[in-house]
Amino acid sequence: MAFKDDILARDTNLYPVVVINKNIFISTNSTTINGQYYKPLLLNVPSLKESIDIEKRNYRISNVTLDISNYKHDGERFSEAVGNTSLINQAVDIYWISPSVTTLDDAYKAYSGWVLRYEMSDEKVKLTVEDRS
Repeated sequence: MAFKDDILARDTNLYPVVVINKNIFISTNSTTINGQYYKPLLLNVPSLKESIDIEKRNYRISNVTLDISNYKHDGERFSEAVGNTSLINQAVDIYWISPSVTTLDDAYKAYSGWVLRYEMSDEKVKLTVEDRS
C-alpha cells in the first residue's frame, strides 16, 4: 500500500529502478531497497508507449531504451559488472519506486522484457529491451 498512498499525496518523488537478470541493480538514484543497493547508473527515465489496433486486435508496447553510464562507480564500470556474459535475452524488470517503498513487492512494476540488443562504449551502454507480452 505504500506506493499507492505516496502517489495520492500532493507531492510525489517517484524514480525508476531496473533489475537485469536478477543480479544487476541500477537506478537513476542511489538507493537501497530491502538490503539491495541500486547503483545510480541509469541516465534516462524509460518511457513506455502502448497502442491498440481495434480492427486487427493487436496490442503493442514499444521497446524501451535504457542508457546506462559506463563510468566507474565504486571502482567498477557497468561493462565490468556484466563481465563476459552476454546481455542478449536477459530478463529486465522496471519498477517505479516512491519514498516509502521498502521492498519491490511494494513498488509498481511498470515493465517486463528481455534485452534485444546492446551497444557499449567507454562512456555509455545502450540497452534495447523488448516487451515480454
